[in-house]
Amino acid sequence: MKKLFFFLLIILFILVGFSLFFWLYEVKFFVGRAAVTAQSFSIDNSYLFTTPLRAMANGQEKIRVTVFILNNQGLGVMGKTVQMGPDKNLVIETIQGLTDGYGKAYFDVSSTHAGDYFLQITADGKALKQQVHLSFY
Repeated sequence: MKKLFFFLLIILFILVGFSLFFWLYEVKFFVGRAAVTAQSFSIDNSYLFTTPLRAMANGQEKIRVTVFILNNQGLGVMGKTVQMGPDKNLVIETIQGLTDGYGKAYFDVSSTHAGDYFLQITADGKALKQQVHLSFY
């Protein structure tokens, strides 16, 4: 009986040890992936999208532009200043112009002039390859 108890205690100790190692390793892995700072970003990996694709040109409806600034490994780069090219027919509201821990920046755009607009996005003064396409009707 003592041998069985001792054997089960050793098995339990080994299982707890392996599970602690696994969880500590995973926490280190996930913490290391977040919030890359003081690093250059990749123009090729960075991208943007808009939602909705179209809005009424009534000055009230807005199109949200979300920009992701990523490094060469596809991780978000924090602390980059993002700007959207001006247009006299658009009202551009910077919601979050400095990228967060995921490399995201947000803008809301409205207009009272119908039409299609193509705007340049810059991050720390460098133009992204993708342009914003906004459509107001």
